[in-house]
Amino acid sequence: MHRSGRREHGQQASAKDLAKIIRQIKAEKIAAVFLENVTDHRLLDQIAGETGAKIGGPLYSDALSESTGPAATYLEMFRHNIRTLAAALSF
Repeated sequence: MHRSGRREHGQQASAKDLAKIIRQIKAEKIAAVFLENVTDHRLLDQIAGETGAKIGGPLYSDALSESTGPAATYLEMFRHNIRTLAAALSF
């Protein structure tokens, strides 16, 4: 774990962490959760299944997509992320 309390890439959430996340999503009635483009989706699938939150499409943060993908440049990355967030959060 990073000194700031954030998890480093590749670290798994503990059962305690997962329970805390699920409680928070339910308490705050969070409608959607999102993947980073480099994240394993299995944990998010479990969280969505237990909370009823919708899984939004992947967001790009630490890495761009391939040159033919939706986030080949930083400008395209921002546009992709905005479209993805808006689509998942529109009711």
